[in-house]
Amino acid sequence: MWKRLREPEGFYPPGYEYKNERNSAVLLLAIGVALSFQFFRDLYRAVGTLNAYRDYGMSRALGEGTLELPSFGRLVTGHWGLYVSFFLFLAVMMLYHYFYYYHETRSIYLMRRLPERGVLVRSCVRGPLLGMGLGAGFLGVLYLLYYIIYLLAIPWEHLS
Repeated sequence: MWKRLREPEGFYPPGYEYKNERNSAVLLLAIGVALSFQFFRDLYRAVGTLNAYRDYGMSRALGEGTLELPSFGRLVTGHWGLYVSFFLFLAVMMLYHYFYYYHETRSIYLMRRLPERGVLVRSCVRGPLLGMGLGAGFLGVLYLLYYIIYLLAIPWEHLS
């Protein structure tokens, strides 16, 4: 199974150079992940406003009038927009795969005459859908990790 994901020729049109597409998608996903690290900056600022410390000489204690911390949903609001370019790129690649049959191989008429009707659509859609699914799964795990870090950074009594 893993070999099939590493070399997925069956997910793309025959003869299509999918490695450039895959590398571009990985780059867009990596840029989104790198920009999503602003979550840590926002969390740091929120914890800083939560912890209104009083100075007792060498030790510090939480002040009595502390603020409520923004919820996790408010901290990650807007972070999902960083991945729009990744998903939009893969959606455009579905259309490009279809036009690939017209311009590159000029085999659109052959593909339409195949006895199995779904071959044309599957070869255009399967690769980008696989990328979207893997990207969504990766983002789900990433934001689950962010949520765990959020829970660890916030004192239990200040969670809303």
